[in-house]
Amino acid sequence: MIFAPFTGVDHHKRCVTFGAGLLINESKESFAWLFTRFLEAMGGPYPVCIITDEDAGIEGGLKKVFKDKVQHRYCMWPILKKLPEKVGPVICKETEFLKEINSCVWGEDVEPAEFEERRTAIVEAHGLSDNEWLQKKYGIRQLWIPAYFRDLFLGGTRFESVMDTQQWAQSKLIAQSKYSFPDLATPLDLEKHAAETYTSRIFDELKEEIKAACFTCAIGDKEKDKNHAILYIDVKDHERKKDYKVGYKTYEVKLVCNCKKFERHGMLCRHIFCVLKDYGFEKIPSEYPLNRWSKLATCQPIFNSSGQLLADCRSVDA
Repeated sequence: MIFAPFTGVDHHKRCVTFGAGLLINESKESFAWLFTRFLEAMGGPYPVCIITDEDAGIEGGLKKVFKDKVQHRYCMWPILKKLPEKVGPVICKETEFLKEINSCVWGEDVEPAEFEERRTAIVEAHGLSDNEWLQKKYGIRQLWIPAYFRDLFLGGTRFESVMDTQQWAQSKLIAQSKYSFPDLATPLDLEKHAAETYTSRIFDELKEEIKAACFTCAIGDKEKDKNHAILYIDVKDHERKKDYKVGYKTYEVKLVCNCKKFERHGMLCRHIFCVLKDYGFEKIPSEYPLNRWSKLATCQPIFNSSGQLLADCRSVDA
């Protein structure tokens, strides 16, 4: 029988297998049965996004059960694994094609227009413009290239979880987050607040963003919109050699950066931290620490008895 695991990400950003099914075949009907049972087991709420292999049976089952209520994306790894076979061993061994295309495809900071320009240049430079497989994958680029779903929260999903070690590992991380205090990279109260709020695994990532905000980012020009409701702030990222724009609604303390790290991973970026530091914030604004990355994530319910997502499951008190 076919083993079909459901894998997600916990509040330490580790993969956890939280369900599985056994299928007699890979037909649309079998997957429709699997997804129906999944919804029943989870109490009814729909997932935000499901990432799967590129498969007609899976896609048919998804459409039948979830219709348009769930975002569906393809896992990049199986697609990119086929690259050497589809373009030929000579190009892969004797040129920089694989390195160049991987850099282009995996760039979370790459916008659609930038991806298309870079991808076209790489394919043309290696004489692959007529490659049928590459053209087909380019035609469905919105389903697997991160540049096209930078607003979609995925939590940094990965699929290499190990079922028999995950419970022990999570318990160890919970204890580490609860009973130890990490080393800080800066004297900022913002960083101290982050260390108090987030699990140690997530704070390790945020600490790098805060450090970059202090040492590799700088505030540039500032400009208000015509209604004077939003302040647009240019942030120069010297490490990435790129300028970013942060929109700051001062009247409700809401910040948005066009790098879209928060939208993708639920964690603030160095560019927003740079603005918060510049404006003297001592704590991260209350709507940004997501409960799913906090030390209290496993202590609070996510759904009510009717299966509805609770309003406070995304954020924690500052």
